[in-house]
Amino acid sequence: MGFFSLAPKQGVIISGFAGIGKTGLKEHVPHFDGKKIYDLSSSYFRKNPGWEKVYCDLAINLAREYDYVFISTHNMVISELLSRGTKFYIVYPKQYCKDEYIQRYIKRGNSKEYIEKFIKNWDFFIKLLDDVPSDNKITLRTGQYLSDVIGRLR
Repeated sequence: MGFFSLAPKQGVIISGFAGIGKTGLKEHVPHFDGKKIYDLSSSYFRKNPGWEKVYCDLAINLAREYDYVFISTHNMVISELLSRGTKFYIVYPKQYCKDEYIQRYIKRGNSKEYIEKFIKNWDFFIKLLDDVPSDNKITLRTGQYLSDVIGRLR
């Protein structure tokens, strides 16, 4: 007779910056073909007061069903997960990768308006993430993608 765990399955929650390669992960990492991945876009949520609580509830529940759940890097989402003591990872680029990410956004077809608005706030976004009090942060260097570091996230 074998033993089994009563603990619920827990997938990995990754707060991933725009352009790190979340969408292309299965294409670039063959052994991820059998993995269940859910990309929980915050763009479908109205940003009414308390939206981040509902978003985080959903992310945590999805992690019980999926191997990896990708979530927003929005500061309210990160703060909510930290306040709950939820284990998650933040993956984002080094500040000096701005020009590379402009090219990534162009390549993936983002609008000129999106790119200009996002890049205008680049330094602010990166500093917010740099300042998050967490040991579960990975900063990507030039040429790196999520696929290069995801094996380290458990």
